[in-house]
Amino acid sequence: MISPVPSLPPERGNAWRIGPRGLPILPVLLPPRAAPRAPPLPAPVSEDAILAHAGVPPPMLARLRALALRWGVPLREAALSTGAVQSAAYLRALAIVCGIRPRRTDDELRLRRIHPAPEPYRQIVSRQPVPLEAPMAAAALNGESFTPASIAELARELGPAKDRLCLVGQRDLAAAIARSYGPELALAASAGLGARHPRFSAAIGLNGWQTTSLSVAAGLFLGAAIFATRETLVVYSAALSLMFMLTICLRCAAAGHACYRRVLGPGKPLRRMRCSELPRYTVLVAMYREARVLPQLVAALEALDYPAAKLDVKLVLEADDAETIAAAQALRLAPYFEIVIVPPGTPRTKPRALNYALQFATGEYLVIYDAEDRPDAAQLLKAASHFHSASSQVVCLQAKLIFDNASENWLAKQFTIEYASLFGGILPMLDKARLPMPLGGTSNHFRTEILRKLGGWDAHNVTEDADLGMRLYRCGLRAEVLESTTFEEAACQPGNWIRQRTRWLKGWMQTYGVHMRQPARLYRELGPAGFLAFQGHFAGIIIAALVYPLSFVLIVHDAAAGMIFAPAETAFGHQLWMIAVFNLVAGYAASLALGLFVLKGRSVRRLAPQLVFIPVYWLFISAAAYRAVYQLITAPHYWEKTEHGVTRVSRVKNNR
Repeated sequence: MISPVPSLPPERGNAWRIGPRGLPILPVLLPPRAAPRAPPLPAPVSEDAILAHAGVPPPMLARLRALALRWGVPLREAALSTGAVQSAAYLRALAIVCGIRPRRTDDELRLRRIHPAPEPYRQIVSRQPVPLEAPMAAAALNGESFTPASIAELARELGPAKDRLCLVGQRDLAAAIARSYGPELALAASAGLGARHPRFSAAIGLNGWQTTSLSVAAGLFLGAAIFATRETLVVYSAALSLMFMLTICLRCAAAGHACYRRVLGPGKPLRRMRCSELPRYTVLVAMYREARVLPQLVAALEALDYPAAKLDVKLVLEADDAETIAAAQALRLAPYFEIVIVPPGTPRTKPRALNYALQFATGEYLVIYDAEDRPDAAQLLKAASHFHSASSQVVCLQAKLIFDNASENWLAKQFTIEYASLFGGILPMLDKARLPMPLGGTSNHFRTEILRKLGGWDAHNVTEDADLGMRLYRCGLRAEVLESTTFEEAACQPGNWIRQRTRWLKGWMQTYGVHMRQPARLYRELGPAGFLAFQGHFAGIIIAALVYPLSFVLIVHDAAAGMIFAPAETAFGHQLWMIAVFNLVAGYAASLALGLFVLKGRSVRRLAPQLVFIPVYWLFISAAAYRAVYQLITAPHYWEKTEHGVTRVSRVKNNR
């Protein structure tokens, strides 16, 4: 709620009043004495009249009326969102017809600062005048939110004081908020989660007991390795393999579920909502140095099958990224696009940029896309219908991701198999079992208000998506898989791939450390099955990546010593050997089965022969894992940039 203008002398016009049609009137706008009521305007003050005054021809007005009726929106919103009239022209016509002095387009609006700073999205959609700094008008009113008749009646109610009222558009108001509260908004984007929910923030790193435990474990390992190298490696590998067995169990369950779905076929489709029923939807795309792929992204977003009047698309750009800002400004963007400039600050991460833009989001639902994404044209419609039919406990939907440059090279093929296994096998299984689901970094759909209550994203976590997935489950909420596909470009150049995978693994390590600060509390919040699933997906994958090369070291060592097939000297040694062999064989078998089932059900089934090279691909993941450990120590919040738009394979036709 926006506070009224403070510190007014006590006189007749100082109390808040409710004007005609429920419009509030700021006290600063009311004259000390009652002004004579102005006579009614001779011309009808209607949206048709305003649009006609702004230059919209009658044939187009007829088409806009039909469109507004189908979308279930006011005529002015249909006209503004389709570009039939520019916001400045509409507001000027509205001001003239209603008898209000038009605002000069070159005026730089600044709000009168109040403390604490109001939430930007509430001011943007507020149905109250917003106080301005002198020497501008006393208050600004979002002229796009009210009917012309309401504003005309307000002008007559104000009398001569109407000259102190300024009509602005929604985008002008957002820019004024950013201009007036920039430092506070930037700080909230960086430190908001840490201030509201410090136990979920990665800003402080490991706590005391975690640091002590890791130090003791590392000291014992190094000390034992000096005196009994081989025995130490065997014992530690076997102990860590017990954790890896959880990951194997998850993959086996995912393979079984994928097979089960293939036999039963797709479930019952959801009822599609009519256009008039659809809510407003915000689309956030955070980019940095992405001028190369910007035209392709804009074309993909313009192809979304959703009413333009209910879209709020924000291209979120960093203040020092002059090239991408210039490229975005040079494009002829649809009226529902908005360029959001993130102020400088630390840490320089994607979640910080998303947090900043979230403060301006006006949609009931919100989705995240990456710069190289090409979502299914009906994805927003499917997500809105899914949310409408789902329980209120379901606050997030994860669409399926797939790469469309899988044929570029061997690395792209392996990466595509990995993505198909995750989004076509593991996540649907977790969804069905109602287990914690680590989100992908794109095509996440949210209920916006709940996302704000959760604190948004952790600006200090470099895999903010997986962390947010765990956080919402800990708060008693759920995510589900959305039956819709987003096509992406696989980072398949070795340097590009290793940088991206290093960041992912470093973020999973951060996420595991954050949520394991209080293991007993985590167990209570997730439950036994959720706790084990969390261990298998995070600890199991991290440990497997770090331990996997040691298995080859032991094999090579035993082969060189002629002991590779020698029987174990003790029963304990035999058990350790059996565990190691089981993990190696079962891990590969589970990945192979999962890959076969999910590839057969997707357009990349031709990649099935590449499954035999999974053990080699795992060595690449292990290299990234050791690099992630180094970065976690030296630069925990450093965001390594993944280059997009560098594929040599032409885009294939979407096969959704």
